[in-house]
Amino acid sequence: MIFIYLVRHTSYEEKYKLLPGRLPVKLSKKGVNEAQRLKKYFSDKNIEKIYSSAVLRCKQTAEIISNGKIPIEYDKRLLEALSAFQGYWDPNAWDQFWGHRHELGGENNTDIQNRVFDFFDTAFFEENKTYIICSHGDPLYYIYQKISGAKQLPEI
Repeated sequence: MIFIYLVRHTSYEEKYKLLPGRLPVKLSKKGVNEAQRLKKYFSDKNIEKIYSSAVLRCKQTAEIISNGKIPIEYDKRLLEALSAFQGYWDPNAWDQFWGHRHELGGENNTDIQNRVFDFFDTAFFEENKTYIICSHGDPLYYIYQKISGAKQLPEI
């Protein structure tokens, strides 16, 4: 059996009230404290490796959990969803996150699912070992979907 913990990055600084997307937004003090608690939780779990998104908030979370003792492998397939809405925020216009994809580029649910499934299918997970995957909400949902056999989200 392979054991995998799915970890979403911890809390990040929101001083500009924007949708961070893939921007290099640092963990907040609260996020650092949350990651420290995760480090303590995982300290006796014999983690073989942490697979992480290379987005700064995930890197910081993974590095704190690792404490220099667990290898970390950064993988672009675990990145946050790509959207032209990144760096902007209007809480009343959430539909814009996906709305500019056709003219400006970006990903849809199927794109995210395909890259995350590719990661999961090609990552080297050894039997009787324990791993952490540190990523973002959407990619982690699709990994959960892959593991559990949940239904795919509708196309946006």
